Amino acid sequence: MHMKKVLFEYRFTMMYLILGFLWILFSDKILGSFIDDHDTLIRVQTYKGWFYVATTALLFYYYLRFHLIKLRKAERQAIESDKLKTAFLQNISHEIRTPMNGIIGFTSLLDDEELDYKQRKEYIDTITKSSNRLLELINQILDISLIESGSVKVHNEPLKLNAFIDGLCENWRNRANPAVDFSCEQNRNYQTLTILTDEYKFSQILNNIIGNAVKFTEKGHIKLWYKIEGQELVFFVEDTGIGIPTEDQNDVFNSFRKVERAGAEKFYDGTGLGLTICQHNIKLLKGKITFESATDRGTTFRISIPFIPVDGYEEELSDHVLGDSKNITILVADDEIINFQYIDELLKGTSISLIHAFNGLDAIQHCKKNQNISLVLMDLKMPVVNGVEAARTIRQHRPGLPVIAQSAYLTKYAEQPELHGIFNESITKPFLREELLSAIAKSLNQ
Repeated sequence: MHMKKVLFEYRFTMMYLILGFLWILFSDKILGSFIDDHDTLIRVQTYKGWFYVATTALLFYYYLRFHLIKLRKAERQAIESDKLKTAFLQNISHEIRTPMNGIIGFTSLLDDEELDYKQRKEYIDTITKSSNRLLELINQILDISLIESGSVKVHNEPLKLNAFIDGLCENWRNRANPAVDFSCEQNRNYQTLTILTDEYKFSQILNNIIGNAVKFTEKGHIKLWYKIEGQELVFFVEDTGIGIPTEDQNDVFNSFRKVERAGAEKFYDGTGLGLTICQHNIKLLKGKITFESATDRGTTFRISIPFIPVDGYEEELSDHVLGDSKNITILVADDEIINFQYIDELLKGTSISLIHAFNGLDAIQHCKKNQNISLVLMDLKMPVVNGVEAARTIRQHRPGLPVIAQSAYLTKYAEQPELHGIFNESITKPFLREELLSAIAKSLNQ
């Protein structure tokens, strides 16, 4: 049975009374057995009283001081935390409203029938950028909540290094300022090198570092390169941006910390969570992250992870599977009709047939009755029967049927290793056409 903790003031009073009672009881007995003279006994008892007062005062001083130090420290931390939370809420309000304003505002402008193609394309590009910014913000908040709860684990898989770097740089090159020379140097000696690491977490680290370099660099260069140093794979991201002031360098990895320069000509968006997530992820990967920076001269980050090569690994390209998609029937299990409509639009032109199941039980019944179903796209969160239970049941009746998990947040799926034997692949909402086709092709090849 759980007992309530006794409050400090009660413990303190009880301790004082018990010490006093024991002192009086035993000291009087001891003195009475040695001293027979009444006057001498009274004088000794007086000294004994002063001794008790002085001793208990000293003990209580150290006891109270110990607790007061803890209380004052907790108070300072609470005040600091309150300030950070207030700043975070103000910042997050701005970070949410800004992309939402872009999405809602430019979506409403698309209703204008007099818009020419160029204007319409510009508006759609703005909506896409704002949507991506909002999605990145949500992902960071979810990431930090999982990290603080201690529920994040590492899942290492083979990763083709140079292909990974190519994709990373292609993603950021067009987002950098045109006045910035953005370059990625690959070591061609490792053209076919495959390493073992957690791609999701490693991608988060490099994307955050490169994203900061792009954000804070208006001219000069941004450069990414890597090398192998013994048992470490080391990446460098160098920029010629605004740099990090010396007085702020100890705080850059703390949650909700943003380096704001007084008198700066430009406001930089961000939640102050990116580098915190980087540091936690690099610890999970058993690596290190350090940096050197100087105001107005730029920053160089050094990211190292254990070098674990995978010999003889060749990833099979599976795009050819969808070349003839006439006989492919996919069951889309999702309670949101808009998600089904989106998948239907993505797969137009592939000759793939779609069937819609509104819940997990509906998906199970379809798979039992329709042997023409080639693959299942299973949403993890559905009514009646959730996606995980539905996939388990489908596996029992049709063990060879590929099932792809649709998850609104990939880490939630990735942190549950027991699900990896149930699903062939997983895709994160919102996903693009290329991601969906790749997941389908890989699952059908398996």
